[in-house]
Amino acid sequence: MDYKTGDKLCNCTLLEKCGNGSYGEVWLAEDVIGTRVALKIIKNDGRYSERELTGLKNYKECNHPNLLKIRYVEITQEYIYCTMDAADDLNKGIGKYQPDTLANRLRKYGRLDGKEITDMLDGLLSGLEELHKHGLVHRDIKPDNILWVNGRATLADVGLIAVEGAGSLVGTPGFLSPRVLEGNPAEASDDFYALGKVIYCALTGLAVSEYPSLPIDVTISMDANLNKALRESCSHPVKSTAEFRKLLNGKSVSVSSEPKIRNPFPIKKLVMVSGIVVLIGGGVYLFIQQQKMAEKHIVQPVPVDVEAEGKLARLQNIDNDFQKELQSNVQTFFRQSGWLDNVNVLTYLVNYEVMDASSMWELISLGSGNPRLQPSAGEYRKTVRTSTSLEIKLLGMLHGVHYPDFDVAKVQERQSYWKNRADIKLMLTTDPIMQAVALDAIIRNGINKVLEHGSFRDNEEAELKNLIDLRHALLDPEWGKLQFMSKNLH
Repeated sequence: MDYKTGDKLCNCTLLEKCGNGSYGEVWLAEDVIGTRVALKIIKNDGRYSERELTGLKNYKECNHPNLLKIRYVEITQEYIYCTMDAADDLNKGIGKYQPDTLANRLRKYGRLDGKEITDMLDGLLSGLEELHKHGLVHRDIKPDNILWVNGRATLADVGLIAVEGAGSLVGTPGFLSPRVLEGNPAEASDDFYALGKVIYCALTGLAVSEYPSLPIDVTISMDANLNKALRESCSHPVKSTAEFRKLLNGKSVSVSSEPKIRNPFPIKKLVMVSGIVVLIGGGVYLFIQQQKMAEKHIVQPVPVDVEAEGKLARLQNIDNDFQKELQSNVQTFFRQSGWLDNVNVLTYLVNYEVMDASSMWELISLGSGNPRLQPSAGEYRKTVRTSTSLEIKLLGMLHGVHYPDFDVAKVQERQSYWKNRADIKLMLTTDPIMQAVALDAIIRNGINKVLEHGSFRDNEEAELKNLIDLRHALLDPEWGKLQFMSKNLH
């Protein structure tokens, strides 16, 4: 594109370029009667332009003061031109025009006070109610897409608007809900999830990548209702604007439990376990050292008892070829990685906090760094800024096999079982739940290494995928819910 100030387009004069990207440009312009408008110019040459047109068609029946008004659309062979209401000038006419968006307010002021956020949410919820009433979802609610027009909070950018339940996986990392990341089409609750993340950004002044950390001077007691709306909308599906408003008024909403959607996973042939060890390599020693327990908690090795040997024998005689092969693979892996006889590691595992898949997917999207996947690591330290493409690839790896959730109660039961046993050294050869816990620790450490480096190195991608396959095979309920374990290990 080669447009410049003073050019005439769509009966408008271009004044200032407000933004540009691979899709096209946005200009501040003035129409023939002197009204300032925003003019969006999109290349008409692919999936983005098709998506934009679909969004415009879906949006055409919506008319609400808190939804950005589309004034005019023109389509040529090369471009799509769209004029709409312009955002207010955050600089109030002093110097260069700066669109009054939430993102720009946060850059300028750091964060908003509680009343500003509440007033903003009141307008946005009214706009969302109109959108949802037409069976549509926005799918890209974020600070950049929240404008003030004539002093009114307004939801902008129609490009990703879709019919509820019909859209594909699109949006902005950090604002995508776990259920969308699982591959489910967006619904109203996913817009409210994103709105909760908007509250986080506005309340703390932090980027969504820093969630859930809080600045020292932001406490739970400060703006308690906003904190409640933030926590609830990001942890449970909020179904309507009425429910969201209840949260803003400090009231709880009833949350219905819904079954998680699991994708079918065809078992893949496992590669040589010795190759997987490369992923851990020298990192195993460092990981073990970082996670060593205090000396008083170390369980000293003692002779194996007959009862434990009997359990091991029963496990090894399982009449199930797949599970026999699986046990052979995981035991070989742990033996080669030096975990079977390391009491420090075993003690760490019986105190290890497992993380559900949704939390893991969310933390991958944080854009900060190592060790963000370790819940016990305290403050999430920022080391490198990872690329969106890397995060999407990691999310795709976990989604592709549907990284299954642990049954936390079962894990805690098994951890208690092994915590003070004399035969703890048999834990990784007799207990598939604890084998999966160990793999989880290694996988999370491996993902952290990838995020810390900002890329996959050597064979890390294939090796990490195979570790995920192993863990999946141990936990997926489609493989018998580990009934063999309950029969042979109690």
